[in-house]
Amino acid sequence: MIDTRPVLIVGAGPTGLTAAVELSRMGVPVRVVDRAPGPATTSRALAVHARTLELLAPRGVGDELLALGNRVRATTLHGRGGRLASMRLDMVPSHYNYILMVPQSETERLLRERLAHQGGHVEQGVEMVDLAQPPDGGVHAVLRHPDGREEAVEAAFLISAEGAHSTARRILNLPFAGRALAQGFALADLRVDADLPEDELSIFLAPDGFAAAFPMGGHRFRLMAADPADRDKDAPPPSLAEVQAIYDHVSPVPATLRDLNWSSHFRVNSRHLSTLRVGRVFLGGDAAHVHSPAGGQGMNAGIQDMVNLCWKLAAVLHGRATPALLDTYQAERLPVIAALVRATERTTQASTSRSPLLYQVLAHLLPLTLGREAVQRKATRTLSQLAVHHRRGPLASDSRLGPLRAGDRVPDLMLEGGSRLYEVLDLNGPTLFAVAPHGTAPVWREALRRWQGAVTERRFFVHADQLDADKEVADALRDRGGLLLVRPDGHLAAAAPITDPTAIAEWLTRWFTPRPPSTTTAVVPATSGVASGEPDA
Repeated sequence: MIDTRPVLIVGAGPTGLTAAVELSRMGVPVRVVDRAPGPATTSRALAVHARTLELLAPRGVGDELLALGNRVRATTLHGRGGRLASMRLDMVPSHYNYILMVPQSETERLLRERLAHQGGHVEQGVEMVDLAQPPDGGVHAVLRHPDGREEAVEAAFLISAEGAHSTARRILNLPFAGRALAQGFALADLRVDADLPEDELSIFLAPDGFAAAFPMGGHRFRLMAADPADRDKDAPPPSLAEVQAIYDHVSPVPATLRDLNWSSHFRVNSRHLSTLRVGRVFLGGDAAHVHSPAGGQGMNAGIQDMVNLCWKLAAVLHGRATPALLDTYQAERLPVIAALVRATERTTQASTSRSPLLYQVLAHLLPLTLGREAVQRKATRTLSQLAVHHRRGPLASDSRLGPLRAGDRVPDLMLEGGSRLYEVLDLNGPTLFAVAPHGTAPVWREALRRWQGAVTERRFFVHADQLDADKEVADALRDRGGLLLVRPDGHLAAAAPITDPTAIAEWLTRWFTPRPPSTTTAVVPATSGVASGEPDA
């Protein structure tokens, strides 16, 4: 029996809003509550990376984000003597080969508008104060309203996206393992009058200090710096004079700072859960992992948590997939999270070290290492989160096509007809991409007939013009043809030759329930026919 109770989403930051948008889009009833009295108005997280843009664009918020954001095309490191090295973001193997700087408040606004367009809303000032999971299934939660009234609710599942102070995590007694890093930081949003490019992220290293300037457009920057006074978050916010003094101490680029409109102190916590699921409760975003803002990874990771989880949750709730599919959320995302926490902690410790010796080592090695193209390519793939893969996860079959292995991000290839692959991807369930010469009989259809209601088929042909990084995959498809089963989050589930779809059938048999074509709930993108030049199956 299909559970028709809503999914309760606790927290309406980017993580919770992404979950609400995804689930409501797929016809899953949701209830979204947030303890804050209203939407946040401060800028907070700024960076939206290529992988997040690839996922948000086909989900209806990409164009607005791109119109609002400032595009950063390089990260440049400076030492006391001047420029050390740059990381060129035009090497990111995506159509979004930059970091988009957008205030988090704007990202949240666009997600709220998308949710409202889909018939949902956020209940502000409503706090979850208790939860239980009865033996008969589901989640019982207690919500406290602004007037003090308490409401008992039942939900099919609960998603904790409450942030670092998660009530669900506390009630479930989940250890948030990790530590607070020793160095305190200062943040400030202000205008910078200086010879600093507005399409570069500028990082300043000194033997006894560190600062980074994130360009927000219009000569406004977010300045993040190691605080020499090492104050905690409860200290009075740093003044303009204090921020100017910190900047002057570490930066070789003269600047006048003015028009301060927000500042604060903070201390980095580097922690993550060892489980992302307890029964019918899932945790994601800052409720599951907190870390240094180095690289601007946090908000992106939370959004990607929910894109990973929600297509699986919707498939199970609609009765189209086996419940075991829900276990793969933790299996896939936890290794990504653990690696992210480790990497950001190490980066922060190295950049804020007050060791003159380490500074000299960095000042000598960074120009040498970042001067190598192979290092640039690896570093930009990691920063943009395009390198995230699930090759060792339970959903990855033992199959591949050329360099593309099951679990990898599938490149957003240019297709004949002018579309890109992600524009014709079914966002609700697996998409079978069949790449075969014109006139080739669809011999794979008979073997996959029982899955026609669970899978959307696309026949397409790869355009000759591709990003350099995608050429090897595109060439393999053009030379050999093939079947690619692609998940709604753009990762490869399985690949197979045109003449032998066994690997595709085995993957579907393990995770999905055959459904008659007439009962499928998939929403087919309107652009699908443009790519193939042929009618879909």
